[in-house]
Amino acid sequence: RTFNGNARQGTDPDFGRGASAYNRIQGDPAHGPNPSLGALETAPFHAVKIVPGSLGTFAGLRTDTRGRVLDRHGAAIPGLFAAGNDMSSIFGGNYPSGGITLGPAMTFGYIAARTMAGLPVTGIDTPGDTETLLKTKELNDEVL
Repeated sequence: RTFNGNARQGTDPDFGRGASAYNRIQGDPAHGPNPSLGALETAPFHAVKIVPGSLGTFAGLRTDTRGRVLDRHGAAIPGLFAAGNDMSSIFGGNYPSGGITLGPAMTFGYIAARTMAGLPVTGIDTPGDTETLLKTKELNDEVL
């Protein structure tokens, strides 16, 4: 069996491309039978050198719900904020999909900016909301 023969059948016995839902979600849903795999049949062919590298981080700075960086005792360090890949990941070391860090980066950047400007943050400046956010993180940790 050849690569192209396997691709036309939607299988990849060598590397398992498209074998899991995680792989298929990043593929082309209009392409079948495997959205993550296609035969290489029509020239011209092009190549690109790919090297391993860091895509993100999960061990960043610890922050509170406002993006304030916390010291080793859990107290906010005055004037120091973090968002995006500089803060500890809300995904607890998991990386569910490409681009997944963009939403938290924008959210915590927005929250940190409003906090620095002394403006209220809807959803955080209401009593009890911090507990709700922490509970949500606990639920996310269970799912991931």
